[in-house]
Amino acid sequence: MGRYGMSFAKKLTEEGRYEEAIAEATREIDSGKGGPEIHAERAAAYELLERWSDAVDDFERAIMLDRDEHVLELDLIDDAYFSTLLSAARIDAENDVDAGVARLDRYATLLPSGNHRKDVIDWTMRLRGELVSTLDKTRDMDKSP
Repeated sequence: MGRYGMSFAKKLTEEGRYEEAIAEATREIDSGKGGPEIHAERAAAYELLERWSDAVDDFERAIMLDRDEHVLELDLIDDAYFSTLLSAARIDAENDVDAGVARLDRYATLLPSGNHRKDVIDWTMRLRGELVSTLDKTRDMDKSP
């Protein structure tokens, strides 16, 4: 442990030393001390490195472990998990829309009462091209006035 209540991995992440944080968290997990917090901390480091799939896997493991331990701030984890899951799904969908949609479907399986159920539906439609994103300001640029 680093400072009271903070793992060394989290301290390294806060210092911007993400690869070291991942290595430290992995050591803790491999030593059998892999509770939900350390998985969430490693997921956060992966997320900051934009290693979306690794982050998704760790967030999912953290959420599953927390079902028994109830130590995570679920609203924060829910938001971080959805954001990371969406980033991974968008990359998947660049090559295979169905793969991106399947990845997003994992949200409802893991967090059926989660805060982002509607977002999953909307983003599934966006990935399939059924809903235009209002965030894409370039879509009307080539239209003449």
